[in-house]
Amino acid sequence: MNILVTGGSGFIGSNFVEYALEKGHDVTNLSKHTYASNPYALKHLEGNPSYHFMAADITDPIAVSIAAQKKDAIVHFAAETHVDRSFTYPKDFFEVNTLGTFTILEVLRRMDHIPRVVCMSTDEVLGEVLTGQSIESDPINPRNPYSASKAAAEAFAKAYYYSYNVPVVILRATNNYGPRQHPEKLIAKIITRTLANKPFTLYEGDAVRDWLFVRDTCQAVELLLDKGKAGQTYHIGTPDHRTVKEVAETILDIMGKSELLAGFKGRRLQDDERYSLDWGKIRETLGWRPQTSFESGVRATIDWFRGNEWFWRHFVDTP
Repeated sequence: MNILVTGGSGFIGSNFVEYALEKGHDVTNLSKHTYASNPYALKHLEGNPSYHFMAADITDPIAVSIAAQKKDAIVHFAAETHVDRSFTYPKDFFEVNTLGTFTILEVLRRMDHIPRVVCMSTDEVLGEVLTGQSIESDPINPRNPYSASKAAAEAFAKAYYYSYNVPVVILRATNNYGPRQHPEKLIAKIITRTLANKPFTLYEGDAVRDWLFVRDTCQAVELLLDKGKAGQTYHIGTPDHRTVKEVAETILDIMGKSELLAGFKGRRLQDDERYSLDWGKIRETLGWRPQTSFESGVRATIDWFRGNEWFWRHFVDTP
């Protein structure tokens, strides 16, 4: 396929670009380089005739229209994603996540040939789930500006499917981790601080998340591009539920640096205690299931960060 990837220089986007090229697809990366992306993340792909880069903002309809021409599919990753930042800069999250998605949908509905679209969303749109698991038809209940912006984006995607036949598939994922993740995120933070031999603290609390290796997410995206049903929402996750403390202990044990965890300090602002997705729908209808155990994924992530210090060192060394 000829695929347009928005946000392809970010964490999940850059991993998918690599994955799609490995699978023989032609990829155009439309990305605006922000603090959360890295202009050098895919530098090694320069010269690859199947990879094309376009520096642009997804809220620019002209740029999106140019990029979307003659594409078979669009994977929409571009987003602001850090919950803590959304409390301070909620407008940024609305403009990128909601208005950006709206802009893409508006461009597509006016095209003669509308490519299939996979919109990346999050388990957080469903709100806190203290027991059990959320299914795709559960009511959305966002509890922070980030999840509200993604819930609004989902609503526009569904509306454009019903109103204009834009073939949108929504993918909600649990917490991703892996190569190229920004060091502000939990697993990348622990790994980079440990590689730098710097003590660190974590927030207090027993927040529970599912932890999904990014390669498994890439496989799900490709599957939905091929076989996902337009207008439908699909959940992906893992059976591996861990608290922040359990995540830290696993990583530090693998790296042999347990002494670097300097305790727990403060609480995350308005933190949801637990998210959990039921991903039986994609398993039963399309055969997807995660292939990577948490320990295996963490080891692969550690290896990548160890071999790519250029990516993270300046974050860790900045006071």
